[in-house]
Amino acid sequence: MCELLVQVHSKWGGANLILGGGCALNSSCNGVLLERTPFKNLHISMAPGDDGNAIGSAYLSWMKDHPKQRPLNAHTAFLGSEISTETIERAIRLGGLKAKFFSEDELIEEVSKELSEGKLVGWVQGRAEFGPRALGNRSILADPRKAKTKDHINERIKFREEFRPFAPSILDEKGPELFHNYQYSPYMERTLRFKNTEIAPAVVHCNETGRVQSVRKEDNPRFYALLNSFYKKTKVPVLLNTSFNVMGRPIIHDVEDALAVFFTSGLDMLVLGQYVFKK
Repeated sequence: MCELLVQVHSKWGGANLILGGGCALNSSCNGVLLERTPFKNLHISMAPGDDGNAIGSAYLSWMKDHPKQRPLNAHTAFLGSEISTETIERAIRLGGLKAKFFSEDELIEEVSKELSEGKLVGWVQGRAEFGPRALGNRSILADPRKAKTKDHINERIKFREEFRPFAPSILDEKGPELFHNYQYSPYMERTLRFKNTEIAPAVVHCNETGRVQSVRKEDNPRFYALLNSFYKKTKVPVLLNTSFNVMGRPIIHDVEDALAVFFTSGLDMLVLGQYVFKK
């Protein structure tokens, strides 16, 4: 792959590289491309396979008809379905469930506190992610400071092989302090080598890399606020992030899915919008 790209650069030049197609899902390869080729910047969409091609084709047609306009949310991964507050409240009422509603600031404070104390949290916000990974709207979150955390998630929730790593979601502005050759990576599309593997051992793979998700305030304000609050409490600008599902099942889609995983797994806490469920 690197040899091919070196040849491409020698013919056409340029600093920026955009990759599409299923091969662009190889995050290990993506993580070394800027080191081993003359390109300086790499962009890979949230869904570089056929599903992303369909969205790209729609945007291309739209731009041809509206050449002087920019489509709204053209670069967001949050294009999926949304669970309304009314749906959550109906599930609480009909199921006789106990849940507490928090204001925005109270929610961030409560969840970051529970995470810093080692709780495993199901986190459901806004529209679902488009593409093959959770980016902070349909996620299971945890404190990455203890290596055993990944074992607890595998044993209690994910029920999957122990060698499969979990991703570090990070504050973008802290990226250069955490990783070698860091560049903004909002879609978890590349692995980068940690500078210090002791800061968040639960998200460090056996080769000292992590599949990074950079988070900026403009990308996802609530998830950014949660990361920032956790950082203020722990001095660690990282959360362990994995998709909200159990092995062999798709990422949760509706309230019933979320509640089913919560009550039948080792999750300590479920956050649906601004409602919090605890065991």
